[in-house]
Amino acid sequence: MDFVSEPLAEGRAIRTLNVVDIFARKRLAIEVDFSLPSLRMARALEDLMWKP
Repeated sequence: MDFVSEPLAEGRAIRTLNVVDIFARKRLAIEVDFSLPSLRMARALEDLMWKP
């Protein structure tokens, strides 16, 4: 799990939450937005628990 923040030309920053399986080298989830509050992060991780 990793957070990335990149500033845009207008001054705002876009943020991503990346969840990667390093052993299988697969992307499991990416959440992208201008704000990633903890409840959204928890929901994304919970969704991963229920994925087959």
